[in-house]
Amino acid sequence: MRFRQLEVFHAVMTAGTVTQAARNLSVSQPSVTSSIQQMEEEIGFPLFVRSGGRLTPTAEARILFEEVNRAHDSLVAVRGLCDRLKDGAAGHIRVAATPAICQRVLPLAITIFQEHHKRFTFDISSEHSPVILSNLDERPTAYHMGFTFGGDGLEGISSIKLADIPVFCALPRRWLGRLPKDYRRDTPIDLSVIREWPFIELYENEPLGQRARNAWLATGVSPNNIVRVHDHHMAASLVNNEIGFAILDRLAINGVSNFADQSGIHALPLPDAPDLPVTAVFSQRRSLSYPMRYFVDCVKAAIDEIVVLKNEH
Repeated sequence: MRFRQLEVFHAVMTAGTVTQAARNLSVSQPSVTSSIQQMEEEIGFPLFVRSGGRLTPTAEARILFEEVNRAHDSLVAVRGLCDRLKDGAAGHIRVAATPAICQRVLPLAITIFQEHHKRFTFDISSEHSPVILSNLDERPTAYHMGFTFGGDGLEGISSIKLADIPVFCALPRRWLGRLPKDYRRDTPIDLSVIREWPFIELYENEPLGQRARNAWLATGVSPNNIVRVHDHHMAASLVNNEIGFAILDRLAINGVSNFADQSGIHALPLPDAPDLPVTAVFSQRRSLSYPMRYFVDCVKAAIDEIVVLKNEH
């Protein structure tokens, strides 16, 4: 199977017709039809059902297209990179990060990075930690680096700790009046006092969800769970909308605070002052270039800036 056949298959799938695919590729319609037929003969199953002059993709074609589409995107990126290298551009960085880190940290990190490396290009993927860690290797399509909460001490993975993010009990600001009158807001919150309040839970396979579970176990009571989410910023937005309270990291709390005209979140300290490590992770088989090491420094600088932002909450 040749790449040209995959390119034609991609064109037909995205265009919807042989006629439009031929136009997009600047080739003849018979050439497109012949390429598809040859590809079907080589792979041993039909890609399209031909009826009334139209092509309808088979179930196998739709499955195959998911992988071909990723390969096509990579080729487009390679071609663009070649053009930029020809013009003197520096390079390309492919990273993945958890949604909580993608939302605020990476945009700021790229801004800082491009102050000194304006012609670098990026591929940024928002993924949960297991997906990131399974795609850190020497394959050309793998991520150069990932940014996760935790992720250290894993076989075959190198890690660089960037920060320890404080974790708080985050509740709607207007709910402060529900606390006992003798409660001091600068002291760690006793979760048993608010155990009946609606609680927004993070999945326990997430490090922040584990911190929350440990906090409740130490209290000896169970929360009144009403929503369970993966994403830290979604949980913070739910708190901001007064759906419930949550155990959240400072990044998520400050993220909502920065976007809202007036933050509806108040952060109360927790017993034992838990924190959440943010780490840069990469394959032990992949050496980091100077630009990648500098980008790690930019991510750390972005985290530091966001964490101290509006720290009076």
